[in-house]
Amino acid sequence: MSKYTEFYDDDPWVNINEPCYPEGHRLFLNDERFWISMNENGQRCFFVHEKFDGNISIPENLAGIKIELVKYANDYSRLVCSLISSDPELESKFNIVTKDIAFKSTNLTGVSLFSSIIHLIRSWANFLKPQRSGLSNAEYIGLWGELYTLSEFVIPQTSASDAIRFWVGPEGKKQDFTLNNLAIEVKTTLSSESRRMTISSLEQLDKITERLFIFHIIANPSDNTTGHSLKALYQNCRDLIGSDLPLELLFLQKITDLYGKATERQLTNKNLVVSQILYEVDDSFPALRTKDVPSSIVAARYDLLISAIKPFTSTETIEQVIKHG
Repeated sequence: MSKYTEFYDDDPWVNINEPCYPEGHRLFLNDERFWISMNENGQRCFFVHEKFDGNISIPENLAGIKIELVKYANDYSRLVCSLISSDPELESKFNIVTKDIAFKSTNLTGVSLFSSIIHLIRSWANFLKPQRSGLSNAEYIGLWGELYTLSEFVIPQTSASDAIRFWVGPEGKKQDFTLNNLAIEVKTTLSSESRRMTISSLEQLDKITERLFIFHIIANPSDNTTGHSLKALYQNCRDLIGSDLPLELLFLQKITDLYGKATERQLTNKNLVVSQILYEVDDSFPALRTKDVPSSIVAARYDLLISAIKPFTSTETIEQVIKHG
């Protein structure tokens, strides 16, 4: 059984309705150092009370969280993290981050513990307070295609637990999905660019599994009544994950950096799938491979003509390949 089941309710603050700091309620049942509370301003706060007589660099207002180091007697200190907002969406996110921090830091002590908490808050910053600086066109359509494949095919044909583990594109792997003995690289293009497909690296079509496929999605920008938006695909994945907190955390950690950059327009614009074709990459498939190029060539990006790879169209559907992969 996962240790996450030892936390309080989905909302740890459900029984804290008024300011009570410096008192609080235990968060993690197996560790008496982790507490939740509400400060005098009615803001949710999470604190760790630990033996620590030293100093640590405290960032200011990191992702809407105020962090304070408070000295206590007998060489004890308290690291207090307060959410400077009462927005329900931010409170829900703060619940998730607080649980993840406690779970991942429970075996640490002293300066390592406090440093870990600050590091983890930094890692969740774009989730708590998205930058919305904007994705490049390639980042946007690439993320859209991966989420479409994940929510419409991979999760339904496997399980949410396996699907999120199989999704390795955000980890910088060669292909987007690795399922046991096969890998799938998702390529998404708009119909105006559908004559060619961009291979973004020498390694992208290197076979690291027994079988390798390219799933080519051609889409068109759509109106607001049809198609799939980035936000809807993201929410659909979270709905399919359900109440599995460790799996939800894994999904959020994989997607947060890119999703947090997307503008509101990129989140809500819809795309309609025009066609989807699965190609199998075998030894005769036209591609540059690391083993075939001089060692002095360390990187390459090139385009494939779609008309030239039609003979490699798979006789299996994407559903069949995933289900039996």
